[in-house]
Amino acid sequence: MDRMISSFRKASSRVVWAYSLCIVILAFCSYLIGGNVAPKNIFIVTWMFLCIDIVSTVFLFLDGNKNWARMPFWIKKLISMPFLLAIAVTGIMNFGEVKGNLKTNLTIVVLCFGIGYLVSSMIVYFIEKKQTDKMNDALSMIQKEIAKEDE
Repeated sequence: MDRMISSFRKASSRVVWAYSLCIVILAFCSYLIGGNVAPKNIFIVTWMFLCIDIVSTVFLFLDGNKNWARMPFWIKKLISMPFLLAIAVTGIMNFGEVKGNLKTNLTIVVLCFGIGYLVSSMIVYFIEKKQTDKMNDALSMIQKEIAKEDE
């Protein structure tokens, strides 16, 4: 249970910035088209945040599983992508102005989500790789010092 709670905290801290950014973008776009931010849209974004938070918590919880931890980073991201894509498409398609031309809007949403997901996954990968490289460098320095002392 403690692992699940810590996974939820970690997932929430990662997703809350996206939630805030979505509210700001929603308000800005509504301002540009001369409309108001409808409470329904805020509830949809909140629903999306909670669903993405739950999916992220599950995948972070799986990181403790030996079989899951052995998988390469990109395979983990490919497995989680359809779940997040379903939430994003379902949520965005429920906004009032989006339903006008369904095929075009659906294509735009899927492309934007795919590009955003790939870019964010690459950023996370490089951040984790940088941290791992630092840790490996520190470990090799310690091993060299230990080897010097043994001589």
